[in-house]
Amino acid sequence: MKLLRGLILGPVLMLAALPASAQEDLRIDGDWTHTASGMVFPERLGNALRTRIHSYDAEQLDVSAGYSLRRGGELGFVTLYVYPAPPGQHCADAFAEIERNVARSYADVKLALQDRWPSPSGATPDVAYHARFTMTGTLDGKEQPLTSESYLFCPAGGTWLVAARGSWSRSAKLEDAFAELLHGLDWPPELDDAESADDN
Repeated sequence: MKLLRGLILGPVLMLAALPASAQEDLRIDGDWTHTASGMVFPERLGNALRTRIHSYDAEQLDVSAGYSLRRGGELGFVTLYVYPAPPGQHCADAFAEIERNVARSYADVKLALQDRWPSPSGATPDVAYHARFTMTGTLDGKEQPLTSESYLFCPAGGTWLVAARGSWSRSAKLEDAFAELLHGLDWPPELDDAESADDN
């Protein structure tokens, strides 16, 4: 997968191999709702501007939205994903696979932080998985030291997974802006209803 402006991401999520004809960038003006889950991808979210909506399947069940994030003159990129949960896969296992794919994609990647986050609204603690990495990669066409964060939330019911990937220059310190972007989304109740930590 790629974010815009030359920020190359590794195969962060284990997506099914699909023919190119099944994948497409969606031409959307204004806010866009992922019909199957009710997730809304606004055109603008605080200081973040949506740059792309991409569907990985013909039914538009597996989608992502890219955002450019600016704060204090610093630039970062965030991609949000909503996609069907693989049957029988626990949230912890799905996130471990995300981490392994990040580690395989960069020669000098280091895990800087691994913790649990609350549900998107903040109502239920320690139900989402979060990791911060450092590596060298390309941002806005320039190779440089980067900070990259991965997030995975598994709503109750096991139907959908909600993931996010953010990357920015290591000097930019956009960690709080990344968290604020996620909390600023208008989460449908079905996606904000978290399973217990024991179930995940």
